[in-house]
Amino acid sequence: MDKGKVLVVDTKSGNPDSIAKLIEDEGFVAVKVKDPDQVHELVLTEKPKAIVVDCGELDDDIWEMCKNLKDDFDTRKAALIMISNASEESEVVRAYQIGVDDFVIKPFSLKATVARLKAIIDRVERSESKKIKVKDIEIDLDEHKVKKSGKPIDLTYIQFKLLYLLASRRENVFSRKEILEKVWGRKVYVTNRTVDVHIKRLREKLGEYKYPSQYIETIHGTGYRFL
Repeated sequence: MDKGKVLVVDTKSGNPDSIAKLIEDEGFVAVKVKDPDQVHELVLTEKPKAIVVDCGELDDDIWEMCKNLKDDFDTRKAALIMISNASEESEVVRAYQIGVDDFVIKPFSLKATVARLKAIIDRVERSESKKIKVKDIEIDLDEHKVKKSGKPIDLTYIQFKLLYLLASRRENVFSRKEILEKVWGRKVYVTNRTVDVHIKRLREKLGEYKYPSQYIETIHGTGYRFL
C-alpha cells in the first residue's frame, strides 16, 4: 500500500540510498534530491508527507531552506526532519525554533530514524489543525478561505498567503524583503511598493480603512506584523 511520498534531501554526500530504501520498505515512495534550490518546488509538486534533510554541517542555505519550508503554508504541512553532524545545543534549539519536527545527530541508527519518521508523520496527520484563528479572523488552510466574525472574506491567492504569513507568526516583524520572498518567491520580480499596496488592500478586505490598524501594524523603517 502506497502511504505517500517522502522527499530525501542529500546535500553533503550523506546516505540517501540507505535511508530511501528503508523508507520504501515501510510503504512510502522516496524522492531523492541533492540541490536545496529545487526542494521547495518539489514539495509543491510532489506533496510529500515528510522531508528528510541529510546534511553535514549546517550552512546558511540549509537553514534558509528549512525555515522557508515551515513558513510557507503550501509546504509547512510536510513533517521536516534534519540529520546533521552539528551537535551544539544552540543548533538543535535553532532547528526547533524554526519549526523542524525532529533533529537527528550523526552517527545515527537508520532503522530508529525511519521509525521516528513514521511516528512523526502519524502524529502530524492526527493533530494537524485545518484552521487557525487569530482574534476574530479564522483561516481555513485546506479550503483557502477566510472568515471575519463568521462572515466570509473574498481574498486573492496572494492576499491569502500574505494574511497567513503574518497571522501564523503573530507579533513577528517581517521586513518587506522577507514578505516578498515568502509570498511571491525569489523568481518573481516585484518591488517593496508591491508589498505596501497589497497590505493596504488586505486591510481594506478586513474592513479597515483608517489608521492605526487593529490587525496589521506598520513598523516604520522595517516592515509589518500581525497584532
